[in-house]
Amino acid sequence: MKIITIEEEAWKQLTSRINAIANYLDSLEDTSHDDLWLNNHEVCQYLHISEKTLWRMRSKGEITFSKIYGQYFYTIGAIKDLLKANAIQSSDEYVKELMAKGKSYIEKGRKLKSGKR
Repeated sequence: MKIITIEEEAWKQLTSRINAIANYLDSLEDTSHDDLWLNNHEVCQYLHISEKTLWRMRSKGEITFSKIYGQYFYTIGAIKDLLKANAIQSSDEYVKELMAKGKSYIEKGRKLKSGKR
């Protein structure tokens, strides 16, 4: 075993930099799936709410959505914002499940694209 000595000031600077990096990494969130779009049924299923409840949220402006040819779509980011704002009582488990579902949609899309070629 080797023993390395370092001046106290250098040690303080080093630990300060390491702590700053750790704090920065802790502050980062996985936002890679925030732009994935889900339909009414998917959102209701994973948040365990009815379509009527989701309609009320849209009417009150509590959730961001897009309407295309009579169908409503929501981003995972909008759902995360809704959960963070405590608009509905939920747990991180639902958000993780929702993100897992989003990842599976990405994988299915990639498989379909590669299968068509």
